[in-house]
Amino acid sequence: MKKSNSHLFELKKVNRFFKNSLLLLLSFFVVVFASSLLTSCGIGKTNTPASEIVTPEGTKVYNPKTGRYEFPTEVTGKMDTVKWTDAGSSANDPIDSDPSQYLEEEPEIIDPNSGNNGTGILGTYNVAIMIPFNSDKVNTLEGGIHSSSMSTLHFYEGAKMALDKLSKEGANLNVSVMDTKRSETETTSFLNRSDLLNAHMIIGPYSSKPLEKVADFAKVNKKTLISPVNTSGKITNENPFYLQANPSLQSHCEAIMKHALNKYSADQIVLVVRDKEAEVNRLQYFQDIHKLISGTDAEPLKEYRIDPVVAQEFGELELLPYIKANQTTVFIVPSYSNETFVSNLMRQVEIAKGRNDVVMYGMPRWMEFERISFDYFENLKLHVSSANFVDKDDFKIKDFITKFYERYGALPEEDAFKGYDLTLYSGRQLMKHGLNFKDVIDTEAEQMLSTKFEFERLVTPENAAKERFDIINFIENKYVNILMFENYHFQKVN
Repeated sequence: MKKSNSHLFELKKVNRFFKNSLLLLLSFFVVVFASSLLTSCGIGKTNTPASEIVTPEGTKVYNPKTGRYEFPTEVTGKMDTVKWTDAGSSANDPIDSDPSQYLEEEPEIIDPNSGNNGTGILGTYNVAIMIPFNSDKVNTLEGGIHSSSMSTLHFYEGAKMALDKLSKEGANLNVSVMDTKRSETETTSFLNRSDLLNAHMIIGPYSSKPLEKVADFAKVNKKTLISPVNTSGKITNENPFYLQANPSLQSHCEAIMKHALNKYSADQIVLVVRDKEAEVNRLQYFQDIHKLISGTDAEPLKEYRIDPVVAQEFGELELLPYIKANQTTVFIVPSYSNETFVSNLMRQVEIAKGRNDVVMYGMPRWMEFERISFDYFENLKLHVSSANFVDKDDFKIKDFITKFYERYGALPEEDAFKGYDLTLYSGRQLMKHGLNFKDVIDTEAEQMLSTKFEFERLVTPENAAKERFDIINFIENKYVNILMFENYHFQKVN
């Protein structure tokens, strides 16, 4: 794989920080164990320390001045294969070094949208990755990584594994990496740099304000931009160059409704929300999909709106009128993160259902709840939606975990799978279809490790009413995993 010649000063050491800090605890016990061996040979004996010891991170050399084992300061290993983009004079480099050795003449700005007589097929593609490493928050005294950087680092490490795989598949990519620091100002400072002006594909940023800036830039300069984590449908409009990889809340609601109607009849389904504007507004997503599937003349789904005070203070709920005797009752609860309400609701449903069968659908955040008994999840056959799902029994997942651990000395978090999946999928599309891959991406569904990509072109209701389907608002991955809690763990059921 052809690599970028640019460097990101404040991040050129962050990969080493990542590897070292993730194994810090393990190496501590190794050193303590080695020290105990030296002192346990007998009281009063003087032992000459070994000149070096081997730890899981590498070989450490004994420093007689400090009396400790330390890594040698001379760099002898191979440098990281993905180089970095200069973030500018505002960077706060956590490593003291002479930056002049890395400075190179700015490359000439070319037209990145031209290619092979208008086909959009090039021999080499420029990719810019804009994600918040938050390198300005690195603890330079202790070498620690700030907690806000960990998810991004896992995403990036997964992306690097995908870039290696793409290289083996014949891809030629110039990759530039930029630290947005979740800052609108920092992100704006990159927009006139050659790495973005020459980019053929951009991945990132995360936060809404920086993402809005880059989305406008992509629209004006006709560059494909892939948003990896943001779920808002208000980032941009009439922008066919904007791809949203993370499905929106509306897509989650639609996926839940489709799954429920595929298994149960409409008269078995009850929509349950607190009588609060945000939750009540979500009901329309379910009702619209119900009409789309069942027909416009179909009766609306039953709704149970609970007084917010009663819901929050464990008041008695009137559930019996909604529970069908000798049939399965399906409660769909689009309450996103209020654990107190969900806990009270599940407890009272469990009591009210008696021997009748009940199935409950909830939202992704429910998997993070800590105070609700898993017995409720199991007895109510809880289903939740999720953008990503890592099945650790899958041999492909096991293989990725093994390779990630061998490379980085740590187990991958969910963000590592996201980074791997998105980078591998988008890189393959770029190599297969060239600069115009966004125009055919709605025909390129592909199952990856933790999710499936099924992009759809979206138009506004106003343009749809005018039959202006040629005006694309943006392109969204609509695929959502449906998980069921069974045998005390979540399993994919769609």
